[in-house]
Amino acid sequence: MVRFMAFVQRSAWSRFSFGPSGICRASLLALLALLAGCEGSVTMDLATELPADPNITQVTTNIRGLEFTTSGGNKTLEFRGSEQVNLLDLSDDNGVLRLFTDEQLSDGNYTGVRLLFDENLANDTFVSTSAGQRFSLNLANGDFAGLSFSIEDNERSSDSFTLVLDLRKSLTFDNRTAEYTLTPSMRTVATARASRIEGIVNVACPAGQSLARGAVYLFQGRDVTPDDIDSSGVEPFATSPIFNSGNSFFYTLTFLPAGDYTLALTCLGNDDNPSTNEDLQFRNVVNVRLGDGETLTLNLT
Repeated sequence: MVRFMAFVQRSAWSRFSFGPSGICRASLLALLALLAGCEGSVTMDLATELPADPNITQVTTNIRGLEFTTSGGNKTLEFRGSEQVNLLDLSDDNGVLRLFTDEQLSDGNYTGVRLLFDENLANDTFVSTSAGQRFSLNLANGDFAGLSFSIEDNERSSDSFTLVLDLRKSLTFDNRTAEYTLTPSMRTVATARASRIEGIVNVACPAGQSLARGAVYLFQGRDVTPDDIDSSGVEPFATSPIFNSGNSFFYTLTFLPAGDYTLALTCLGNDDNPSTNEDLQFRNVVNVRLGDGETLTLNLT
């Protein structure tokens, strides 16, 4: 599978303007380098988690940048041209999409971020399935994902975050109109401190259920009573399908911040619809504590 990066680096020349002066080109370049060295910058990556329906093969849309909430109001970073992306391509470790690299930002306290889509190319967004069907995809504004970093005037800083779009929580289907809607549900993690949980699954599902249709849900906090995705009550922080490799099953939860969590398994993961309430009959509920940058192996048996 071919991966790609949307690399956007704005020119320092576009950030400064000078009136007539006798400054030579070499001096000007040195001044710009000095000023750039005293500014804060951010690197942003995008990853996704798979939708509940395993028959979906493409969720294609056009991304044009990011919008941040800050102490001084909302601010945006935009590409020179929007990038068409199949969001399913970003669902494994090798598929992370670089949005911005060391992009300089104005000063302020940054508290949230969300994706910006290209509304002018709405007709080019769609969902495809393994049966060869293609459905229209409507785009809705999701909530800002929380993050925290500060840019101070004349202070050099560099922050790096991974933004994770959970398609299981974000993608809904309207049977009446036969259309999908993407309402982004996202989280962020400082990339250098991101943790993961992975393991083998060897659980006997109840009659009529199967690990092949299962999923693992992760909830923030200890001793949480698991619930489905329905915009009510407890909502999962992260999700993973149960993957089948030969005769073995496994799961992988990635890009997690350190903290305490409750992990639970369901053999009905494919049935979760974010717009309705389902009884997913969670089982194998266990508390988990993650440290910064930790990879935790937790087999479910």
